[in-house]
Amino acid sequence: MRCPKCQFDHELQTTECLKCGIVFARYQAALEAESKLAGPFESSPNVHDSNRAEFRMDSRLRGNDSEPVQFELGQKYDAMRELRYRAVALPLALLGARVLVSTGLRMAISMIAMVLHESGHALTSLLTGRWAVPLPWVTMHGEERSFLVVLAVTAAVGFAGYKAWAARRWAWLIAAGAVLIVQLLCLTVWRYYAECMIIFFGDGGALVLATILMALFYVDHESALYKNWGLRWGFLAIGALTFMDVYRLWTGPFEDIPFGEMEGVNLSDPSLLMEMYGWSVLLLVDRYILLARICLMALAVVYVWGLVSTYLEMRSPASRGDGRELEPSR
Repeated sequence: MRCPKCQFDHELQTTECLKCGIVFARYQAALEAESKLAGPFESSPNVHDSNRAEFRMDSRLRGNDSEPVQFELGQKYDAMRELRYRAVALPLALLGARVLVSTGLRMAISMIAMVLHESGHALTSLLTGRWAVPLPWVTMHGEERSFLVVLAVTAAVGFAGYKAWAARRWAWLIAAGAVLIVQLLCLTVWRYYAECMIIFFGDGGALVLATILMALFYVDHESALYKNWGLRWGFLAIGALTFMDVYRLWTGPFEDIPFGEMEGVNLSDPSLLMEMYGWSVLLLVDRYILLARICLMALAVVYVWGLVSTYLEMRSPASRGDGRELEPSR
């Protein structure tokens, strides 16, 4: 059956929508009550009346049917406002982060980047089948591949992919599939380079994770992350600051690269890559800069897609408030 509100097609008969959460019986009753209260719908109602009717109907679905409530336009998704945010938020976040990492605040920013740095070590270790525990400034991980770790990671990603498929979140489904492919490559083709990858994807993982956090700004407006604005903008800020902190390190003078031994831990990541695997300084720098540029290109694709999709949504009849979504089904 098809949901009368969001048009999500359910394969099985259900009493409520698995996507938007409405109860079908109460939704239909609210539509009929609204139709009796407001009279027959006009052929082309204006935007304010359409929004106000939809707000009253949603209020009744929540059980607040004692009296009609006036709808405030600021509470509804605004495609034009979202288009402006998507156009300026990411460039301004990167530009502002680039300025901040050149000031005395860089030490504080490095503390934020450290979280993604150690998370990069840990996630790479898990993808190669080794347990990992990220801690401040160090990540503990196993030396040998464990079948239980491989099974746990595969099951977790597979379950996430199933939930994305059930909710028809195709972007999340593609992301889950990409993670499974990377895990397969780590366990087969790249298995001899596991330790090297774990070391490299400290700063490398920070670049990738920062890119993902910034890309999450362009989630669909129906997602829970979009509705939590503090989290959405916070992810953008954390991602931009981390990315620029790592990018400035590897595009700056060689003297800034942390060679040597970390007190009470081990050799730093750049020193380990040079001592254990024979990487030169230029090779090390080139590979981190290449990864950063790949991340920026991916982010540019997401940026353009975010603008185009929001513009097309803004031009759609539903966004102009033609009232078609409020017509009760006959």
